[in-house]
Amino acid sequence: MKLPFLLFADKKGKIYSHPYLKMTAQAMDRVNLPESSELMLAPAGSSFFYFPGRFPIGYNPKTKTLEVLSKFKGKAVFAVAAFSIPAILRLYNPSYALNENKVFPLWAYTACGFYGNKYYITAKRIDKRVRQSPRFYDSKLILKNIRATLSQFPKNRLYQHLSNCALNYNCLAAKNLFLSRWEAPLPTAKACNARCSGCLSDQASDCLSSHGRIKFTPSAKEIFEVAYNHLKVGKEAIVSFGQGCEGEPLLASDTIAKSIYLLREKTDRGTININTNASLPKKVKLLCLAGMDSFRVSLNSPVEKNYNLYFRPQGYKFKDVLASIAMAKKHNKFVSLNLFVFPGFTDSETELKALIKFIKNNGIDMIQWRNLNIDPQHYLNQYAGFGLEPQGMLLVLETVRKKFPKLEFGYFNLPKEDF
Repeated sequence: MKLPFLLFADKKGKIYSHPYLKMTAQAMDRVNLPESSELMLAPAGSSFFYFPGRFPIGYNPKTKTLEVLSKFKGKAVFAVAAFSIPAILRLYNPSYALNENKVFPLWAYTACGFYGNKYYITAKRIDKRVRQSPRFYDSKLILKNIRATLSQFPKNRLYQHLSNCALNYNCLAAKNLFLSRWEAPLPTAKACNARCSGCLSDQASDCLSSHGRIKFTPSAKEIFEVAYNHLKVGKEAIVSFGQGCEGEPLLASDTIAKSIYLLREKTDRGTININTNASLPKKVKLLCLAGMDSFRVSLNSPVEKNYNLYFRPQGYKFKDVLASIAMAKKHNKFVSLNLFVFPGFTDSETELKALIKFIKNNGIDMIQWRNLNIDPQHYLNQYAGFGLEPQGMLLVLETVRKKFPKLEFGYFNLPKEDF
């Protein structure tokens, strides 16, 4: 197909397509023209944003040059980005020229264009599963089920917290809980031992948190109640500790272990998972013995100095992450990498080589290729001067697949039947 036209917005956020400039895309600080293989129709449910203070960069096919568009018909214009639905992997960031140094909220901003009355994004579906597609969420039914659940369990604080997540933060995992299917969340930890520069629930930097963090630690009984009710009836039921609305769940591992023991006394149905920074190997062992089925370990980079720059660990080191993965594998647990993908960084030659080595050395079972929600300029500023050479995310996917044909690729946590 032909390269789509450039999108831009006015100061009120109204979006336009340019009559002749073509879209461009960015990997770190490098501006590219995306290939046809790197473009897809924007899925239903995609959102669009604009960047006040950042001018879009278009490609002029007549002059074969890049052009910064600061005005159109005498009026100021700004760059536009898309945010796709889950299971879609971003391949490029939006390209722009920085005019004002603002820090924007934590979303996975994706390059986009317009052609044939359709919106296109630089992305690829990374998981064939259709979980969390907007068409599967009936708001009226969710509200009805929330009211029924809170009426039945009026003293359970975790149900109350998750009802707020579902209704006010549009958390699809929380909505799954009230629809009795797929993966449901069990936020537990109000503290964290990392200071991630892209933390969704607590920020001490210029970034704005997307939502609040849980303010209490639910009891083992409260956790059990929520988990058991989901696992006993849920379709492909998974319950997961470690959510965007909490800190590091390993810091609440004693309570979590108690809840798992209570749960497994009642049912062996369903999958118990934890999303974690894997900072505490001894706590990983505790949870393995309690009956945790799978561990999803978050990384932005398999290179220690790059990991430290983003995660900013407090009281643990990268070697502890490796020890925790080894502990989980020793107990025959399924281990996924929750790999925070950032175009131009993740697909650099040094990162790709390190990722291949990491997978091989640690016996990783799956990579969940997850878009890093962060202002691209903020991330670029953190890693400026690192000499990274982007190779393209499609090359990364192809290379890793070729090296590890049995490695699971996806976006969502798997039920244990699919391990």
